Amino acid sequence: MSDEPAEATVVDLASVTRTLRTALLELPGILRLEPTVHSTLTRLRTSAVDSVQRRLKPTNDGPHHASSDGLVLSLADGLLAVQIDIATDIGHSALTLAERAQTLAARTIERSGFTVGSVAVTILSIESGSAPTERTAPED
Repeated sequence: MSDEPAEATVVDLASVTRTLRTALLELPGILRLEPTVHSTLTRLRTSAVDSVQRRLKPTNDGPHHASSDGLVLSLADGLLAVQIDIATDIGHSALTLAERAQTLAARTIERSGFTVGSVAVTILSIESGSAPTERTAPED
């Protein structure tokens, strides 16, 4: 029996994206995954290409890219690369959060049957994690 993941695993990059998104949002200090122009364009391109491929080749393995706001996954040569764009809480070390996000992503990818290519984390915003308070105008 081979140690390599089965070809059928390629079919479900969307599932890996959902699982990774959920896991990252549960990580203390990550406020949200940030949408970027890159992730939005990748999602639109993937949707269009997937639609065309389903019409032309119904037995297609599925997309080799998947994305959601703040996440872009790309499968090439058997390696899964991930780009994560996050907003963090100022009360947490940005470097520590980036390292934890990378480790979490690598584990999630491996548990899904893929081989980790790269995991890049970009911190787009560092903000107060508390809800904004409403300010009232001083009385005269």
